[in-house]
Amino acid sequence: MENLSELKFAVVDVETSGGAGDENRITEIGIALLDGVEQVGEFHSLVDPGVPITPFVQNLTGITDEMVRGAPQFQALAEEIAELLDGRIFVAHNVMFDSKIMRTEMKRCCIAFDPPRLCTVKLSRKVFPGHVSYSLHNLTEALGLPDFNHHRAMADTLACAEILKLAYNKVGPEKILKEVKNLSKPKKARIIVSNS
Repeated sequence: MENLSELKFAVVDVETSGGAGDENRITEIGIALLDGVEQVGEFHSLVDPGVPITPFVQNLTGITDEMVRGAPQFQALAEEIAELLDGRIFVAHNVMFDSKIMRTEMKRCCIAFDPPRLCTVKLSRKVFPGHVSYSLHNLTEALGLPDFNHHRAMADTLACAEILKLAYNKVGPEKILKEVKNLSKPKKARIIVSNS
């Protein structure tokens, strides 16, 4: 990892179709790129999951089958997304969910993806102890951050990024780095070459 004062993050949120197991596909993705606490880029897209969105998820997110019809499928976005995330710490609120979904989608596109990860739920429990709830909505409210459009990818991403910035400014990059998992793994997304 380079100079601690220049930690590079990709804050990510995905909304999904809500299916079971591998049938759970991405319907929307939001990414905010941060160099330290400075946002240097963002990416947002609805995604055609190729499967129906469950009624529960449609009600939760407001994303309907009609909305994603005509949107790019993940395969059309995969290389651009991999490039954006390359060399950055993958940050999400409940990071295991978002990173697992992303890894599965990338694998379908023959891209190996296993980045260093930072969970803002776990980070917040350490940096901002004592809150009753660490859900994204309740935490942003408790920290005095602006309200946002819950369960939409870009809004959730930007809310998560604000939490990361507050934590970063409070404890500094060295303590943030101690909360990053998977640092020793290869950080570069790479194309999987099949011998068959």
